[in-house]
Amino acid sequence: MKAKKSLGQNFLQDDGVIHNIVKIINPKSTEKLIEIGPGHGAITRHLQSSGAALQLIELDHDLIPILQQQFDCHENVEIHHTDALKLKLEGGPFKVVGNLPYNISSPLLISMLYQSEQIEQMIFMLQKEVVQRICASPGTKLFGRLSVMLQHRFDCTAHLSIPPEAFNPRPKVDSQIIQLVTKKKPTKVDLPVLERLVKQSFAMRRKTIRNNLKQLVSIEHLEAVGIDPSQRAETISLSQFEQLALAVQLGATA
Repeated sequence: MKAKKSLGQNFLQDDGVIHNIVKIINPKSTEKLIEIGPGHGAITRHLQSSGAALQLIELDHDLIPILQQQFDCHENVEIHHTDALKLKLEGGPFKVVGNLPYNISSPLLISMLYQSEQIEQMIFMLQKEVVQRICASPGTKLFGRLSVMLQHRFDCTAHLSIPPEAFNPRPKVDSQIIQLVTKKKPTKVDLPVLERLVKQSFAMRRKTIRNNLKQLVSIEHLEAVGIDPSQRAETISLSQFEQLALAVQLGATA
């Protein structure tokens, strides 16, 4: 079936790459797996054969019959014709995997972040630049909103890079596998507060943190968590963002 550009489809076709991805996923019969965007089932076959309870989330109605033909006969597979952005997780914890279309990767990651209590870990194939942004350290140009938000809740590890020729059709960029393991004891921060704070901090990257956050926090709040008001957002650590969010929370409830 021809890939649909409107859905950002690029079907994985390299058996060596598929084998390496499955090794990273390491599916076990005792696990509950969710695969987002199974496509033609290149990775799905390996996940199903592990014996894990597997749910497939596919938006493209033309792919549903192809998946049904392959997997309806297997009791451990459920196929859902739905939008992954509307996915509400219940009955976890789940291991969530998939080759995410580039056009939905950021909003889907944030959606999964808000449901992290239902998630053991996530293993996704993303645009390589997105993976590097997620894993970036403070003080680098790539460090930004996704870095702070996802590192707050997950331990993030970049794995193998995947060239365009591994797909049909070939994307114009390299891809990479990222593994996001849910932290056992994350800092207790109200996620909407942290997200609002981080989003505003990086709204104008060339401005100082004092100017970006002047409507949300005082200079005293910044200095109390060790932030120089003249710093830029990309130089502020995850811990400082978390402590600043806690200070905002306390101020809102005082």
